[in-house]
Amino acid sequence: MNIQKDLDALGVKDGDALFVHAGIKGLGAGPDDIIQALLAAVGDAGLVAMPGFSTDAYFPAHLSREAMTAAEIAKAEADVPGFDPKTSPTDGMGVLAERFRTWPGTLRSGHPTISVCAHGAGAEQVVAQHPLDWACGPDTPFGAFLRRPNAKVLLINVGWNRCSLLHTAETLADPRRVKTRRVKHEGKWVESPEVADDLGRLFPSVGAAFEDTGAVRTGPVGKAEARLCSAPDLVDFGSEWISAANEASGDRA
Repeated sequence: MNIQKDLDALGVKDGDALFVHAGIKGLGAGPDDIIQALLAAVGDAGLVAMPGFSTDAYFPAHLSREAMTAAEIAKAEADVPGFDPKTSPTDGMGVLAERFRTWPGTLRSGHPTISVCAHGAGAEQVVAQHPLDWACGPDTPFGAFLRRPNAKVLLINVGWNRCSLLHTAETLADPRRVKTRRVKHEGKWVESPEVADDLGRLFPSVGAAFEDTGAVRTGPVGKAEARLCSAPDLVDFGSEWISAANEASGDRA
């Protein structure tokens, strides 16, 4: 098995910027082998990015404020550690993303919940700015990644519901569904505007419709199926598709 050879056959080129989502169960290779193959496939001029999402800055999901006293809430909030880009583990991103976070040379953006990890040429510029508001918008690492030459999305052994860049499409949609995110940031609890997640509701349909246009290459990587496409084209298509869906449904929250 040669993961790099599979990536080359799929269409990954030297100098590409890849935003990667992968599930390694049944793939036939471990996280270290996959990361090494990804970095080798894009070469010294390329970039690999993955989501670094964390829950260290959220109020504990297993607790209900409605069932707690003010003193209990205050203690629970005080016990929330907050985000540390060097030590906060990823949550729900999979084994590969967590290993990539700790990979020598990987950099991570500073958003307390929606961080991005990047390794390679220009990684510093990609992760440099990550405002609290609209965490997947054009002025974030997601936007910086999309402005890279040859920016592509690579899905290995996962569906479109795992594609973080479709959150950028949600952000760019007009109209868009919105929510308020409350997190512990630099020792204080703050609120920021954010798009309401549609990863389970809309993302699979967006991805399927985009595949129907012929814009997605598919093929084996290891023992799993992979998808490769232009990241800007996917986000442009997704924002239009989600705009139409939100307009039709009337949903705004």
